[in-house]
Amino acid sequence: MIALQLQGPRQFAVVEVAVPRPAEDQILVRTGATTICTSDLNDLHANPFHIPLPMTMGHEGAGTVAAAGSGVRGFKPGDRVAAHPVHPCGRCPVCLGGLPHLCPNMTHFGLSIPGTMAEYFLVRADRARLLPPETDFTLAALVEPICVCLEALAQARLAPGRRLLILGDGPFGLIMARLAQTMDLAALVVAGWEDFRLGFLRGVRAINTAHDPNAVQTLLAASGAGPRDVPGYDAAILAAPSAQAVTDGVGCLKPRGRLVIFASLHGGTPIDLFDVQMRELEIVGSVNDDHLDEAVRLVVQGRPVFADLVTHRFALDDYRAAFDLADTGQSQAVKVAFVF
Repeated sequence: MIALQLQGPRQFAVVEVAVPRPAEDQILVRTGATTICTSDLNDLHANPFHIPLPMTMGHEGAGTVAAAGSGVRGFKPGDRVAAHPVHPCGRCPVCLGGLPHLCPNMTHFGLSIPGTMAEYFLVRADRARLLPPETDFTLAALVEPICVCLEALAQARLAPGRRLLILGDGPFGLIMARLAQTMDLAALVVAGWEDFRLGFLRGVRAINTAHDPNAVQTLLAASGAGPRDVPGYDAAILAAPSAQAVTDGVGCLKPRGRLVIFASLHGGTPIDLFDVQMRELEIVGSVNDDHLDEAVRLVVQGRPVFADLVTHRFALDDYRAAFDLADTGQSQAVKVAFVF
C-alpha cells in the first residue's frame, strides 16, 4: 500500500509499505478519507512531540473494515467506521481513575503508531465506532476533531444563559461555535483574522480583530452585557496558537471567568498573574477527549452541520499541494481532506 510518511523536519513523502495485519484486538481499516489537522502541520515543521521517524502521518480518519482480529466482535468486513487516534492503556492509575484521555502510556495515530494517511490503517476495536452505510467518509473523518471540541466546551463548564468567547476562526474554532450554538447561551462570539473563515459562522457574532488595536474593548462590547450585567464573558476558549489571543481572552473575562487553553502554545506566554489573582480567574487545559460516542451521534444525526467545513479534497499523491493549502490557504480553505 502507499502511505504518507514524516521522515524529518519539513521532509515527507508517499512511500510503499506493507499492508499491516490486525492483532487480536485490532481492526484493519481501508481508508475512505483522512483530514489534515493543525498538529500535522506542526509535526511537519518542528516535530514537537519527538515522533520516532519515519512515521505514517495523520490521525483524523474513517473507512471500511477490511479485516478484524480473532478477538474482535461487532465489526465485519464492509462496515463503515470512524476511528479515534488516542489508545489509552486502560491499566494505569490515570485510566482507572476515570481520565483515560490523559493516559501517560497512550499510543496515538501518527505519533507513536502509524496514522491514517495511508490506504489502510489499524485501530484497536474499542477505539472504532460503526457508522451507517450512507455516511460520507470525509464527514466521518471529522469525528475526532468534533470530539476534542466537545472536550474544550466541557472544560469551559458553561450553564445555559452564560457568555462564551471563542478566539480563533480555524476548523476547531468553527466546529466549537457550531456545537456551542446548541447550548442556549446568552452570547456566543467568535474572534478571528480571516473573513473567509468567519463567513462559515451563520447565526454567530463573528468579529475580525486582525487590525483592531482595541480588540478587547470591541469584544467586550459584543458580549451583549446590559447596564446591570457584569461585563465580559464567563469563558473564553483559546482556539488559535497566539499569545495575543491569550491576552485578549484574559482581558475579556468576567471575575471568576475561565480561560480554556485548547490551541498549543510552545515556549513562554506572558500572563498577568496578578490580574488572575485579583479577579479570581481560572486557566484550564483541554487536550484529547472522551466524547467518541457523542461525536459519532452528532455526525450520524447531521445536526449541527459539519460537512461543509471540508472545503477541499485531494488524492494522497497530491500531498504537497494539500499540505501547502492547509498551511497557507487560510483565506480560501478550512478543512483539507485526502480521499481514497
